[in-house]
Amino acid sequence: MAASLWLWSGLFVPSYWVYSFAKPISYNTVFALITFATYLFSKRKPVILFDGILLFACLFWMLTGLTTYNTIIFPELVWPEWEKFSKVFLMFFMVALIVRQRHEFEMLIWGIIMSVGFIGAIEGLKFIASLGGHKIQGPDGHLLSDNNHFATGLCMIIPLIIYQLKAVEEKWIRLGLISMVVLCILAILGTYSRGGFLALAIIGCYFWLKSKKKVLTLIVVGFVASVSVLLLPQQWYDRMETIETAADDSSFINRVNSWKVHTLMAMERPLFGGGFKAAYFQPVWDRLSMDVYKIDWVETPPPSKKVTAAHSIYFQVLGDHGFIGLVLFLLIILLSFLKMRWVIVTLSRPPWQQDYRWQVDLARMMQVSLLAFCTAGAALSLAYLELFWALAAAMAGLTMQVKVMVMREHSRRNAAEIHGYSSS
Repeated sequence: MAASLWLWSGLFVPSYWVYSFAKPISYNTVFALITFATYLFSKRKPVILFDGILLFACLFWMLTGLTTYNTIIFPELVWPEWEKFSKVFLMFFMVALIVRQRHEFEMLIWGIIMSVGFIGAIEGLKFIASLGGHKIQGPDGHLLSDNNHFATGLCMIIPLIIYQLKAVEEKWIRLGLISMVVLCILAILGTYSRGGFLALAIIGCYFWLKSKKKVLTLIVVGFVASVSVLLLPQQWYDRMETIETAADDSSFINRVNSWKVHTLMAMERPLFGGGFKAAYFQPVWDRLSMDVYKIDWVETPPPSKKVTAAHSIYFQVLGDHGFIGLVLFLLIILLSFLKMRWVIVTLSRPPWQQDYRWQVDLARMMQVSLLAFCTAGAALSLAYLELFWALAAAMAGLTMQVKVMVMREHSRRNAAEIHGYSSS
């Protein structure tokens, strides 16, 4: 419960919604301290097993400390960024240590739904009320404040809402979750985010391919599409059409140039990169942009003098923490996919397939959520997004829980065989 509130407060940021004496309170810190105290004094702590996701995440965090210490820009600009990520990592670590039981996973998901999902539903209602005139963005001062970032967060939570929809039986809660899915889809479209639209399309294709009720799924998609056609203005279609002509789009060219600058940073310092946001420092950007011609995998005009963000989770990590950091980051993502695949395969066979269906559903939905992050994140600077790290922690926790189940089942079978031999 405390870990769920910790995540909820980090994503929802209550201080933006309250006034007077309640505004300066650091709710995230309060819930973090409660989580630590609860775990410390708990007599029945969950079993902790070796897990690759947890290992590579710890190595990645330690590497970020080294890259921050060896940064090429002023340390006082980089250490605050490391402190921010360290808070995210602490949340990741505690979630991976604590969350094991079904109700704990569902509480964590409810924390996500009632933060990002709630904001998405509110923005979706505004979009409908304005007949498509409301331009949607995330809450001010939040990592998801950018419209593209907010669209990515919404794409990531849709599979989790659908999992929760399967888990609850109350009619009114199910109706509320269905409404939230529809409103979040409209909110994604209302952000005008091309990356969000692509991630949403991939999610939609997945659910259609996996659905046993393809006709019903098409009807739902058709309904949402009809509402969208009525609300979306011509500017939205004009923006989406630029996906086909990305090579001629100035925004795409700026992204490619930023990718080149961050690649040059890693080539210059392959072990440690430049440190958090080092390429955002104007003198560093100016120096590296002079050599973009050395990377000719995509021809682009010279970069502008204005510093731009990394615009990719992969190039962001590459420039910040070098090739080692990128490898560790990719391993966390790859292992998360593979671990969930292992959970699905293991629990889809006897004797598990009937009693542990919820774990299979959860693993699949978390895979889809991670896929949305990897797709939309290819063009966004969101490598340190709290939602992604919470998802990776939940995957590590689910993996350890299933490992314990399998070990106990093997022990039970071995004991039964030994007892059978002794009886005979």
